[in-house]
Amino acid sequence: MRLIKKLLAFCFLGFGIPFSILIFLEMMNPKAAPEDKENAVAALIIFTIPSTVVGGWLSWSLVQQKKREQILLIESEQKRIRLVFLELIENNSGKITVLQLAKNAEISTQLAKQYLDEKDLELSADFEVNENGNFSYRFPL
Repeated sequence: MRLIKKLLAFCFLGFGIPFSILIFLEMMNPKAAPEDKENAVAALIIFTIPSTVVGGWLSWSLVQQKKREQILLIESEQKRIRLVFLELIENNSGKITVLQLAKNAEISTQLAKQYLDEKDLELSADFEVNENGNFSYRFPL
């Protein structure tokens, strides 16, 4: 459906814009007969303006559809990470490391650290450093 919309938008805009320009040039031509100018106005109103408007509307709707899809994708990814986070803290008595979240959620360690830092602010986690120097978050259950 998106491909059809793209093709239609291209066709409508490809027809409407160039012919609108040509018609405007014809209307501005001082050597053109008054009858030719009237015909040009009629062609502009009947053919090129509607074509350009339809092409523009199709293009705009494609952009809006793409934005909605991106928002849904981001929301589903955030939900997936949140579920992995909750499962990890439940299974590990509230204790979680950046590496655990990154591995289980299949995200970068940088993103995992950012996520855990945000959750720390939200949930007031404590921090632990074990004898090997590994850092972990402890969230209240």
